[in-house]
Amino acid sequence: MKKKALFYAIPALVVIAVAVFFFTGAGKPVNDSAPIKTAKALRGDLRIEVVSAGVVSPDVEVVVKSKAGGEITEFPFNEGDTVKKGQTIVKLDPKTERARANQAEANQLMAKARLDKARISLKDVSVKLSRQRKLYQEGIISRQELDDAEVSIEKARTDLALSEAELLQSREALKEANDRLSDTEIKAPFAGTILKKFVDRGQVISSTVSSASEGTQIFSIADLDKIRVVAEVDEVDIARIVRGQEASIKIDSMPDKAFAGTIERIAPKGKVARTVTVFEVVVAITDKDKALLKPGMTADVKVLTKFITGALLVPKEAVKTKDGATGVYVMENGSPRWTPVKTAETNGVHTVVSEGIGDGAEVVTSVINANGQTSKKKRFFF
Repeated sequence: MKKKALFYAIPALVVIAVAVFFFTGAGKPVNDSAPIKTAKALRGDLRIEVVSAGVVSPDVEVVVKSKAGGEITEFPFNEGDTVKKGQTIVKLDPKTERARANQAEANQLMAKARLDKARISLKDVSVKLSRQRKLYQEGIISRQELDDAEVSIEKARTDLALSEAELLQSREALKEANDRLSDTEIKAPFAGTILKKFVDRGQVISSTVSSASEGTQIFSIADLDKIRVVAEVDEVDIARIVRGQEASIKIDSMPDKAFAGTIERIAPKGKVARTVTVFEVVVAITDKDKALLKPGMTADVKVLTKFITGALLVPKEAVKTKDGATGVYVMENGSPRWTPVKTAETNGVHTVVSEGIGDGAEVVTSVINANGQTSKKKRFFF
């Protein structure tokens, strides 16, 4: 019986303890303001820059192709080798293409012979038609015989037109065959560096049989003396970019080196990339050490669009909006006081203040609520 009374007494004691805990104020949350972060308004220079990512690429890159077919007998160059304009880079076994060129030449000779035959036939039926007309006027032959002669001359004229077309066709076929034959020796279109080999010695490539075909890719070549960065600039910043502006290029693999460049071209039309409209901007690299750069490197481009000297600067976080007005909180006697200010340019880190505060003013960079207090931290007092 005593054990049962004790069982009911324990919950009662817990309820009484909890009630005392809250009615006496123990356990209530106590609000403490977070420490106020401040910074000094100081004079300095403000650099306003447009920053964009891009890729290093050659100004001119060409993929050299061949319409010829056959086994590659010579390709002595490797990727990264420099070559001269007109230098032979690749040689193919010309046996197959030479046979095709000879066949095309023979077809042209036959087309010429057919054309000559058509001309002779036309001349023959022309003479016969003249004689038939004379005989018809003399009543010696019938009208049907005259009509047959006139049909014969029309047929001869048609055969002549067909022969002329066949000759033209055979000339084009011979020209194409000779082009393929000349492609068995592939030369560099300009002085540059071989970037990529698509084929190699011993490989057999197919010949294109139509002028509409693009040909087989052999190698790509670029002039690395003219190197550039193609960057994508956000539409918000593109209005501040103009041709001729100086740019600074940083490469991930060379973080301590900044390469000099100049804005060369700005795309007249934007494109959507990752739901944002961007404009392609071509930056020509003019730095004396540009030979260190390789196509495909990732680059960060900075373009200085404005430079302000001797401005009164505050951290961007110090500038706030209250009741539609712009201002800052200035610390006075240990408390923040709202002060309206007039601001100018910002670079995303610092903002220029033209009116409202003086040099050395201590401004609040913390988040301030509507009551002029920093954000609260809740804690329980036990």
